[in-house]
Amino acid sequence: MAISTPVETVTVLRLAGDISPAEMDSLLQVLTDLVLENKNKVVLNFRQVKHVSLNAISKLVERNQRFRALGGELKLVGLIPYVGNLFKLVGAYSHFDVAADEDDAVARFDS
Repeated sequence: MAISTPVETVTVLRLAGDISPAEMDSLLQVLTDLVLENKNKVVLNFRQVKHVSLNAISKLVERNQRFRALGGELKLVGLIPYVGNLFKLVGAYSHFDVAADEDDAVARFDS
């Protein structure tokens, strides 16, 4: 997982491979660390993700609710159709702002 910050107020996490429950725990720790640093505007780029466990998606919904309570949000980009369908299957797709690309997602934080 690579982390980059295109602008000071938004953090972009580029994910890759399969996201299992164990890998989701690592991602959740990264997100917790960002909150502790007052970085609550995060873009999760799934372009290189081939599979996400359903349990992991549920954890991500919960974490997004926490981010929103702090005035931020998790935005998703790059969902391949299969991964997007997994989010829809568990009813999680509507809990996220899904953008076309990273630039679009970052711009939506300012609008």
